[in-house]
Amino acid sequence: MRSENCKMKNKNLKNLKFAICASLLAFWIIFNAATTSHAGDTDGTASLMVIVERESGSVIVIDSSKHKFLGRVSGLGNLIHATVKFSKDAQYAYVIGRDANVSKIDLVKLKLIKRVKAGDDSVGGVMTQDGKYVALSNYVPGEVRILDAETLETVKQIPAEKELPDGKKIAARVVGLVDAPGNLLIFSMMDNDGTWVVDAGKKDFPVIRKFWDIGETPYDGLITPDGRYYIAGLLNSNWVGLLDTWDMSEIKKITTIKTKDDRGTGEDIVPLWKIPHLKGWAIAGGYAVLPAIKREVALVYNTRDWSIVKEVPLVGTALYTVAGPDGRYVWIDLVGKNGDTIQVIDLKTLEVIKTFSPGKGATHPQFTPKGDAVYISLMDEGKVVVYDPLTFEKITEFPAKRPSGIFSTERAHKFGM
Repeated sequence: MRSENCKMKNKNLKNLKFAICASLLAFWIIFNAATTSHAGDTDGTASLMVIVERESGSVIVIDSSKHKFLGRVSGLGNLIHATVKFSKDAQYAYVIGRDANVSKIDLVKLKLIKRVKAGDDSVGGVMTQDGKYVALSNYVPGEVRILDAETLETVKQIPAEKELPDGKKIAARVVGLVDAPGNLLIFSMMDNDGTWVVDAGKKDFPVIRKFWDIGETPYDGLITPDGRYYIAGLLNSNWVGLLDTWDMSEIKKITTIKTKDDRGTGEDIVPLWKIPHLKGWAIAGGYAVLPAIKREVALVYNTRDWSIVKEVPLVGTALYTVAGPDGRYVWIDLVGKNGDTIQVIDLKTLEVIKTFSPGKGATHPQFTPKGDAVYISLMDEGKVVVYDPLTFEKITEFPAKRPSGIFSTERAHKFGM
């Protein structure tokens, strides 16, 4: 009898252990599905949007082909003025924060792979053409810092210094860093008015060209889609600096005013609410459309001879000027007066054809890869809205924590992005 009771107890114990194990297994499956199911919903990364949530130190990822929220990656640090770069296969996103923290994210698994500190104050960066390195444009220390894209280890620091005849050195904040054909890096320096060219294909990353006195106070730069022309924006000069990368002989002065005598009339000048961004890449249809400093106009250049074709009046000062993939329309967000407004320029007529407000704090329009939709951050409403670029009707929206920069993975295959 005692033997039978022991057998019964052992059987019950085994059943209890089995039930506990089954419950734990079921819990693990449910938990794992809940935490990874969004990432598993995408088979690729070609149409992803990575959107910065600046104050919360996180990014959200959306599949723009389905307009579907996939997930959030947190713990990325100070993301005010953060930028996002992509590996050549667009599997990895590199989030560069203002505090010079670089976070490598796997976009398939939606997982933070590694985070490193690469300076004290950074305003962005770029991937080299060969995809082997991430280069940062640092304010503090004033330098270009180059990281191995696989390990995020620092492989080179290039101080942004100008040496005077008396041996004194003028350090500068780095701006306008882009990648260029030939595996080159080009950048400008805010405090010593120079532009340098680096060969990223050689082991020691030598500076192969140095241009000085390009204009007063460079603030940003861009490179044309074909990689031929580098343009340095200047905060305190009435021109932009233009470098033809085919010959690298000089930086030409391209006027930013229709008359060369002055910037404009007294009524033409407005406060500098925020330094505009040139990496919006509004170069299409034979034109370059750039935001004007302290003026409520968009400057339209002929990209054949870089002459000013027109100044298109705006209802505020432009921050980004973003061209659609078809090159027909340019979407512009504004700061300061009418800061919630988006204006659209038709490059066929060079006129504003639409002025509207998607919501409070509208900023950073970003087209989907084939231009069938436009994503816009509404920073002050806590959401991202998606618009049809032809009808201007809202397609959908997503909640987000103070969203700012929107970055499409198609940038992986473009110079300077």
